[in-house]
Amino acid sequence: MKLINYCWYWQAKKHCGLVHADSALQAKQLLSQHQIQCTKINRLSGRQLKRYQPKLSLWYEFLQQTASLLASGLALSEALRHSICETQSKGLRWLIEDCIRHIERGLSFSRALADYKSWLPEADINAIAWAEQTGKLADSLNQLQRLAERQQQLKKQLGKAMRYPVIVLVVAAVVCLMMVGWVLPSFAQLFGEGELPWLTATLLNASAVLREQAVIIISLISVVAGVIIVIRNKAPLLWQQALARLPIIGQLLQDNQLQQLFHRLAVALHAGIETRQALSSAQSSLTWLPHRLALQRVRQQLESGNGWVDSFRTSALDDPRTLSFLKVAEQSGKIDNAFSALADFRQQRFEQNCERLIGLAEPLLMVVLGGIIGTLLVAMYLPLFSMGQHF
Repeated sequence: MKLINYCWYWQAKKHCGLVHADSALQAKQLLSQHQIQCTKINRLSGRQLKRYQPKLSLWYEFLQQTASLLASGLALSEALRHSICETQSKGLRWLIEDCIRHIERGLSFSRALADYKSWLPEADINAIAWAEQTGKLADSLNQLQRLAERQQQLKKQLGKAMRYPVIVLVVAAVVCLMMVGWVLPSFAQLFGEGELPWLTATLLNASAVLREQAVIIISLISVVAGVIIVIRNKAPLLWQQALARLPIIGQLLQDNQLQQLFHRLAVALHAGIETRQALSSAQSSLTWLPHRLALQRVRQQLESGNGWVDSFRTSALDDPRTLSFLKVAEQSGKIDNAFSALADFRQQRFEQNCERLIGLAEPLLMVVLGGIIGTLLVAMYLPLFSMGQHF
């Protein structure tokens, strides 16, 4: 069944919501089948529809509640209705109410969700579609929620590892600029025209250059920032490849993205999705383009008749540990377990590297900050000590 491209916002006496249809007349007919006589109906553009897009965190919380209700024996439509009754998100409530109407007309949950593919991850919709075919919907919803929770956890850890060094470096830069550009020149007026210590003279010369060339320096910084923004937006692959080559930070990003890739594959294969479709689903869900290209290469090799090990060996994902896990999995026939173990390994290494980065950054940044400020203070007070020796 083809997807319907038009979304309509409708209002009744005390209710409102969304419905997908090819025309306003068809939308009214679909609503009337559910005893909804709408008084107003407007077609939403893509931009208008985006305003109602629910947060993904609420979507995954909803999946967890639905999975629990399905496991308790409720029918899908009833489980959806109970899960959505307390949500504060209008967009999510309207989405699920529209899905319930689809289900009551005999359509599948995944088919109903496909109308909202601009809101939801395509990999989630594909996993739900295959889970419905295999009868493992509750299990699949739980796995999707655990995957999202794990990703959120890793994102917080990465933010924590990066936040402290960035804040300290920004504060250090601001303090240095204030002291070199304003405080140190003010002290220079007290020193007179006499000969100054080498350190003080060097910093005063640097301060003079900074003040004289301030416009040029700010312009250069703006140009560099603009180039970085352009590369990030227009050439995301080049930007991500550059980030991956950064020391320490690059490894953290790689582990985070590989954990996501392996866990997506594990969830898809465990749900019974066919190998080619599982790779395509995982590939579409990735935002890290180097891994997306590598996974495309893996899929091409598998379609050519190669095994998992040989396919990964010819791609950029040819890590020895990955190949070792896959070799054992091919012999046992449990590829999903191998990807799950690889995801756990990458997560553990990511967490260890985050802790190591935080542990190393704190003393190192304090030494750097203390050294900079100490140097500036010594440069300011050295002439005073010299003046004191003359009296």
